[in-house]
Amino acid sequence: MTTTTETTTSKAKQPPAFYIFTQSKDGKSQRVGAAFRHSKSNGFNVLIGNTRYVAFPPKVK
Repeated sequence: MTTTTETTTSKAKQPPAFYIFTQSKDGKSQRVGAAFRHSKSNGFNVLIGNTRYVAFPPKVK
């Protein structure tokens, strides 16, 4: 019996365009997420915690 494994090429990791911070009452800031430029449009993929958001500019009417 022969088994084959499929190899996939992964994309190079893209550095974030922005980091997202929160500031505590004592003035210390902590990084909570990052924003990446969207690959197909003029928007951003935003990661905060374990949740992914996608933001796009409003369409002109």
